[in-house]
Amino acid sequence: MKRISCIISLLSMCSLGYTQIVSAESTSLGIGLGWSTSPYKSYSSNYYPIPHIDYDNGSFFIDDLSAGVYALNDDNQSLSFGARYLANEFKPHDSNNHKLKQLDSRHSTLLADIEYSFNTNWGIFSSSIGADILDNSNSILVNADYTVPYIENNLIVAPAIGINWANRKHNDYYYGISHKESARSGLGYFNADSSFTPYFEIAAQYSLTDNIATFGGVHIDKLTGDAADSPMVDDSTVTSIYMGVSYKF
Repeated sequence: MKRISCIISLLSMCSLGYTQIVSAESTSLGIGLGWSTSPYKSYSSNYYPIPHIDYDNGSFFIDDLSAGVYALNDDNQSLSFGARYLANEFKPHDSNNHKLKQLDSRHSTLLADIEYSFNTNWGIFSSSIGADILDNSNSILVNADYTVPYIENNLIVAPAIGINWANRKHNDYYYGISHKESARSGLGYFNADSSFTPYFEIAAQYSLTDNIATFGGVHIDKLTGDAADSPMVDDSTVTSIYMGVSYKF
């Protein structure tokens, strides 16, 4: 699933790459609050803080929970190499389902990431490939999306559609059930294969002053294939809502 912590970076990209509203070396800090449902059975909805750090000097960048360097960066396109935090996790004690409580924890991890973005008069195309470098999930994730930002005075609205592909090891780690877990929990053994997750999001930012802006939006993922068919999963639609405030230096 695409990470919500990238949202403010998306809005910054709309300002930077699409209209040149903000200078390339502007820095902004902020904080927000998010709420998200979970695909897992009887798993509590989650409130979480959204830290915002946006720094870009044209060669090096920090985008919230990701950072990297540019191999290519001009007015229309960029190619970067970096690392980002993948927030996916499963904590058995957070589920009210007795069988899921018997399963092993699934942990978040860090991805090595390659990302390409292309800005046109019709919108922003971007794609990325990420691979787990902490040996937690052995995930390989591929993403492609298309964003059409709308800018009117102090308001930026950025609707986007996209799709993620997750490899078999990613899905088996977060949605599979091993033989030992099956014997312990009573759930059937499940070896998850790779799958696609289409998504839609709409992000918005409104500048209150030259330095202070509010942001918010909605992100919806639709699990498919073995991720949706897992015995751990109750709802294949995952919805996140978030809002916050940022300060540009």
